[in-house]
Amino acid sequence: MRIVHLTYTLRGGAGTALRRHHLALRDQGIDSQVVVGEPVKGDSPHIHCLKDLVDVPDAKVRAFEALARRHQKRDGSGDLWASPESFGLKDTDLVRSADIFEVRQLHAGGHRPFFNFRALRAIAREKPVIWRLSDMWAFTGYCAYSLECERWRDGCGPCPQLTVEPEKAELRRPDRDNSAIMWEARRKAFKGVPFHMVFPSEWLLEKARVSLLDQAASFTHIPVGVDLNVFKRSASQANRARLGIPKQNFVIAAVLSNAKNHRKAFDLFAAVAGQLRERQRTSLVIIGNVGDLDGHPDFEGLQIVSPGFVGEEVEQAAILSTADAFLFPSRCDNSAQVLLESAASVLPTVCFDVGGNAEYVKEGETGRVIAPFDVVAMSAAIQAYRDDPKLAKAHGKAARRFMGENCSVSLQRQRFMQLYEQVLSGAAQ
Repeated sequence: MRIVHLTYTLRGGAGTALRRHHLALRDQGIDSQVVVGEPVKGDSPHIHCLKDLVDVPDAKVRAFEALARRHQKRDGSGDLWASPESFGLKDTDLVRSADIFEVRQLHAGGHRPFFNFRALRAIAREKPVIWRLSDMWAFTGYCAYSLECERWRDGCGPCPQLTVEPEKAELRRPDRDNSAIMWEARRKAFKGVPFHMVFPSEWLLEKARVSLLDQAASFTHIPVGVDLNVFKRSASQANRARLGIPKQNFVIAAVLSNAKNHRKAFDLFAAVAGQLRERQRTSLVIIGNVGDLDGHPDFEGLQIVSPGFVGEEVEQAAILSTADAFLFPSRCDNSAQVLLESAASVLPTVCFDVGGNAEYVKEGETGRVIAPFDVVAMSAAIQAYRDDPKLAKAHGKAARRFMGENCSVSLQRQRFMQLYEQVLSGAAQ
């Protein structure tokens, strides 16, 4: 069986999930191949860059660029003419030889799309297409997470995220809100296409059922898989010493992409930190590029350990092993990798009851799920773990058990293999 996966990158949460799945399939003898948008580093013969696979004549590139400029100037919809390579992918030997074509992340943050979603229709005419969603982007006109907005149900526009995150809007739509145009383009492109949709959370699945994807051939929930051999509790004190964390300190770990990301909620994280007591014996270990926090009033008296972006899973696991609890203040998430990785690292997690969080953090059993966005209650939950180390350890051990029973890489592979067989036999519903 040959499975060809399509995604923008193998970095980040969605990319990491695919990389684990890809390697697990290959370990089982499945011919798993990955097409990516980012330039490929390394010498893996199973990972291919889209632009290396599809050679587009210069005349066609110029034609697409002209159309993109025209449509961008007219109504901001230049993205509809991005990536001419997309339309040639179906004719490559790699895709022609595939039994199943599996789509992952097609959008690339503030960058122009690396793959034109309108090309999926032609591929689906010839191959079964499984689309595993990591967020809401496939059925909105712009955003990956709509937050409180419900306009994606019937057409989008005007987009409230233009005011929430104006810097992103400037990257994608310098002249006007095109969310309604892009939503309609998705609706037309996906209408009647028999996608087999996969979701890592029931929360996202239920939203897709009432979206422009409601005509998909099947909807399947498959939880994210974590490598339990990598993410585990190990050498806690040694790792603390390496990072300069005093042995007696209570350690709170967090993963934050940057201080400006509204959804990742650095502002809420800071507000929670500002509520903590006994600050001289508390360390915050922050994975991610949040900048210099010296002089920030909410972090005064706390030890801040900031290793920055950590790309290697083994190193991230080692850093998580220093912690006593994990704090996840995101305003919305589907099934964040860091939630699963912290749980596998025997950490209780404190998060808000948004998105798919409560499916992976069991209130009062593996952590605390707090009403949005009660920073006082979130801080109190963290403080309770500090005051009762036995409770923190019990919830951390329960979190590890939950991961082993529900979210291992091997279980994810088994569930996907079952789906692959159902799709090929025509039994998927």
